[in-house]
Amino acid sequence: MSIAGSRRAALGLVAALALLAGCGDSGEPGDATDVEGVGPVVGGSTAQFASCRDWVGGTEEERYATIEDIRGQLTPQSSETAVSDLSDEAAYEMFDHTCEAGWAASLRLYKLYARAQPFAPLAGDG
Repeated sequence: MSIAGSRRAALGLVAALALLAGCGDSGEPGDATDVEGVGPVVGGSTAQFASCRDWVGGTEEERYATIEDIRGQLTPQSSETAVSDLSDEAAYEMFDHTCEAGWAASLRLYKLYARAQPFAPLAGDG
């Protein structure tokens, strides 16, 4: 076999391995890890850059995945679980209400969440 043939064979093997790597399913059906949140993915997360514009264009599953991602990013690193006084349903309702206004398109969701979270116990949203 020539050097060119060996290179083609090696490239073919690499391409086949790359295709196989993407074929697995690591989560349970319906698991939030199966669905990406709304907005651009940076460092494996959509939390930092997701905006109301993205929220309005997202599906219900993507929206709940975004809430889970944001909650996880805002939990102190010393915590073992992403626990929040702001329930997923309350966060969903808050994002829906805030993002329905046309002027809110560029608002970042994590900032809205971070401001609403401390008041959840007072509002009974937890």
